[in-house]
Amino acid sequence: MAELYSVAVKLMDESFNPLDTPNYGIAIVLNETSIGFCTLDFKRNKFLGLHRFVRIDSEPREKQFSSGPTFRDFLNEVIAAIPWLRNPFKMIKIAFEGKNTTLVPAQLFDPKEKEHYLNFNFSQLTDEQVFCDHLMPLDAWQVYGVPVSIVEATKELFPQSKVVHSSSLLIESVWINYKNRINSPHVFLHVRELLFDLMIFNGRQMNYFNTFPFQNPEDVTYYLIFVMEQLNLNPEKIPLVLMGNIEPGDGLSELLLRYVRHGETARRNESYKYSYILNQLPPQANFPLFNFFSCGL
Repeated sequence: MAELYSVAVKLMDESFNPLDTPNYGIAIVLNETSIGFCTLDFKRNKFLGLHRFVRIDSEPREKQFSSGPTFRDFLNEVIAAIPWLRNPFKMIKIAFEGKNTTLVPAQLFDPKEKEHYLNFNFSQLTDEQVFCDHLMPLDAWQVYGVPVSIVEATKELFPQSKVVHSSSLLIESVWINYKNRINSPHVFLHVRELLFDLMIFNGRQMNYFNTFPFQNPEDVTYYLIFVMEQLNLNPEKIPLVLMGNIEPGDGLSELLLRYVRHGETARRNESYKYSYILNQLPPQANFPLFNFFSCGL
C-alpha cells in the first residue's frame, strides 16, 4: 500500500535516546487528517523535538469507502516510521482536535446529559462517542464528540491514556501562561487549518470562547471585529495575541493589524527548556502542544 502520509515537521535533538523513553513524556494532538507530537525529557525538563504527519488522503476515507484506508491505517504507518512510539513512556497525553464542542458552566452541568448538550448545538454523527473535560480554572465543562475510529485506534496504541479536547487544552494553556501577566481584557486568536479559535480573557477570567471556520484572511478579520463590536471592545485599545499557524508579516497578521492596533505573538512557556533544533519553529506555533504537560487535563 502506498504511503498514507506526508511529513510536515520532523525535528529531534541529537541527545534523544529511544532507550530512555521511560523518562520522557509524549504530548499528542491529532485529528482525522493529521497527528503531531512533542517529546519532553523530564530529567532535564527539556523539550527534545516535534513531529507532525499529515494524511495524503486528507478526507476521512472510512466515511466514504468502507474498503479505503482508515485512521488506524494512518496511525500504524506513522508508528512504522517512528517505532519508538510503542516504547513505554513516563507520561502520555492525547488531545483530539475537532470543531464540535460546547462549554457548560459547572453549576448547570449534568454528566448524564452530555449527549443532549452536544446535540443541542450540533448534528451529532452516529459514529462519534461523547466525552467531557472539566476545566478547573474556569469551573466549566467542555463537551465534545470523538469519532469511534479514533477512540479505538488510540486506545489500542496507548491503552493507559485518556483523550481530551484540543480546545480544552488551548483554554488552559492560555490561562496558565497569562493569568498573572494581564489585568485587562486581551483577545487571543489561535489559527488552525481552516478553523480558528477566538478567546477573550480578562486576568484569570475567560469572557468568551468560540471556534469559527474560515477560507481566507478576510473571514478571520470579519469574525474578530464582529465579536469585538458585540462585546463593546475597542480594537484601538484591546491587545491581540496571535498563536498557531500565523506569523508576523504574513497576509493574515498584516490584515488583522490594520484593524487591531496592538498585536503580539504568543511566547513559549518559560517553565521549560527547549532544544536548539526547535528554534526552527516560531514560538507561537504549536502553543497548546508545548503546554500540555502544564495543564491539569
